[in-house]
Amino acid sequence: MTRHLEFTHDYPVEPDRLFALAADLDALDVVNKPMVQFAHLPSGPVREGQTIDVDVSLFGILPNQPYRMHVALCDPAARHIRSIEDGMGVQKLIHDVHVEATEFGARLVDHLEIEAGWRTPFVSLWVWVMYRRRHRHRLRLLGV
Repeated sequence: MTRHLEFTHDYPVEPDRLFALAADLDALDVVNKPMVQFAHLPSGPVREGQTIDVDVSLFGILPNQPYRMHVALCDPAARHIRSIEDGMGVQKLIHDVHVEATEFGARLVDHLEIEAGWRTPFVSLWVWVMYRRRHRHRLRLLGV
């Protein structure tokens, strides 16, 4: 069973600035804490073709589990990133990030396709909670 989730958040900043933040692994670490904690996460912007193998712990309490993120697409001109991910019970997660200009700044759209077998509803609920709270952290990182 595959679930599709989409999150749309607006920011009062230039689209290129928002895309740079969305593509930055250091920011990924910050916007996920404390719910998800990464071990071995590299620093800096993602790049197309990059495979990122990390260990992930929920709340820093549960034991680390391997998780892989493959950056299938990173197009700064189109402000589009696609990663294909798996691990922690997730068989396949396709994550598309788009940043577009708006009248008042920029809009970030996260589209996720989640396949986790019988765990899909639980993973989807977890993702829904986690991605909704990322907006607040991005605003803080952007200084707005």
